[in-house]
Amino acid sequence: MADQMEYIIPPWEIEAYMQSLNISDLENIGTKSWLDFHKKLALLNQQSVLEITNLREESVTEWFISLKKVPILVHEAIQINIWKHKVFPLLINLNGEPTNTFMLFSILYHEVIVVSLLENILFHCKSAQTIDDTVIDLIDYGIQYITTLADGKILEIYERSEITDPNSCLEEIIEKQKTFEFDIGMRCISIFHYLIEILDNLPLCAVSRMLATHDVPYLFVQLIENQPWKKQNEDGEMLTYEASWRKIKESEIGKINKREGQVWFGLRELLLNPKCAPYYEITEHKLSQLMKLQRHLHEDVLDQIAPLIELKQWLSYLNMSPAMPSTNSICPIHVEVIPQIKSAILEKHHKKWKKLARHQSKYLFTTDTDYIKDAAQILSDVYDLDKLDRIKTKKCSLCQETSKKRCSRCKEVWYCSRECQVKDWENHKKICNMITEAKQ
Repeated sequence: MADQMEYIIPPWEIEAYMQSLNISDLENIGTKSWLDFHKKLALLNQQSVLEITNLREESVTEWFISLKKVPILVHEAIQINIWKHKVFPLLINLNGEPTNTFMLFSILYHEVIVVSLLENILFHCKSAQTIDDTVIDLIDYGIQYITTLADGKILEIYERSEITDPNSCLEEIIEKQKTFEFDIGMRCISIFHYLIEILDNLPLCAVSRMLATHDVPYLFVQLIENQPWKKQNEDGEMLTYEASWRKIKESEIGKINKREGQVWFGLRELLLNPKCAPYYEITEHKLSQLMKLQRHLHEDVLDQIAPLIELKQWLSYLNMSPAMPSTNSICPIHVEVIPQIKSAILEKHHKKWKKLARHQSKYLFTTDTDYIKDAAQILSDVYDLDKLDRIKTKKCSLCQETSKKRCSRCKEVWYCSRECQVKDWENHKKICNMITEAKQ
């Protein structure tokens, strides 16, 4: 059997990529220099995913942490989010229907890339050393996505009613944007779980922001209630979300989804951590919301996540207690840090959004074939199918488990083990010979 190829970016280039990373300017979105920056982040993300899936040393994460580049990712996520809501609608009003989707697609995909990198990096507790006060900006950014998931809504960048042709490029972009928004929301659940896990190493203002300002426990209760990571398809089959929707196997019925588990662990930490208690006064309304968790903490859940037994006991105690423990009556000293990134971008471009849209129209709606070819050439590395295939999770041809090895002859069929390959050989042999002969 053959292993997947070793890297997306050669090891000697990763450091050079990282050293050159700096915060981009909103005005430059769509220019060749911005597309090159987008390409570097996309390839770094692909390399990071490859390292994680192959259980190798996470060099991309190490470089982001050691060079203190994590705040760049927070800035990029917020900047693209602002662009989507402030500039994109004006671009459509000025230029009408786009004739191609790849330029606008790349901008929307840029946000997915940086959030994916943040998710991978924040898994490591060492990331707390480099995120600093930008954690407040990240918390505010993630809250809007988690809120839309909790409400069962998807963020919109353009009014659907204004689209007249269902087969238009604009419709295609908006459908893709919805997919991206949902994926970012799911990744934000992971990011919040990791931030909560390293809460003791973050500034106190992060605790206050999560609990006193945004009431994350309430949002997490809504997520447990609405289960956005599950849905039914048209055939009535249950699907679960893991980077994409897939059918739940019979053996997985009742099994806790990864995101659901992260929400439960986040709730347990926020509600039981003594450091959090002074920042979270449990009012009558909050109590009524938290009590909704009790019906979800049944034996199937407790068997899978044993630490939730403590959360169930705490909720029972809370329900019977006429008053909250005295620790909540102690008012902590609030060191409030105001998020800077979003307000700085909005202030810089205040009343200049139309001017910005006209400027970016020259790049994003250009008919200059030379410019379009150059842009496509820059992006060709990002959307190289061979590279994307390397980071895609492969399923064993026989048992459908995650696989990392493929048939060394045809290189098209994947197996989780030598045993499965031997068992499947009689079925695979004919196809293997046909593919090998066709390639030759």
